[in-house]
Amino acid sequence: MNKISTYLGFCIRAGKITFGVDRIETQKRAYLLIADGALSDNSKKVMVKAKERMNCPLLITENGLLGELTKRPSVKAVAVTEEQLAKAIVNESQGKSQLKLYSGGQN
Repeated sequence: MNKISTYLGFCIRAGKITFGVDRIETQKRAYLLIADGALSDNSKKVMVKAKERMNCPLLITENGLLGELTKRPSVKAVAVTEEQLAKAIVNESQGKSQLKLYSGGQN
């Protein structure tokens, strides 16, 4: 998880990340969406629609993990707008039980 936290830190410092479901909903392009497991059902639906609209992967984390990874406890949803960092995060998340790629249905 340390590498994912580092990659997200790079995104934050570079300004290549969008925080919050409302801002993500109006976002034109993202290469990766990450939602916390504690996100409400309605907000999860918004994230799934954004995933389909932007044609990008959606990672679902365990409850509270996204806040730890971004070092911002109240964060429940982010969009990564830097392609290479998004790919690196997805690659690093493979095989981690705390992170799951959304594939439709119940996750």
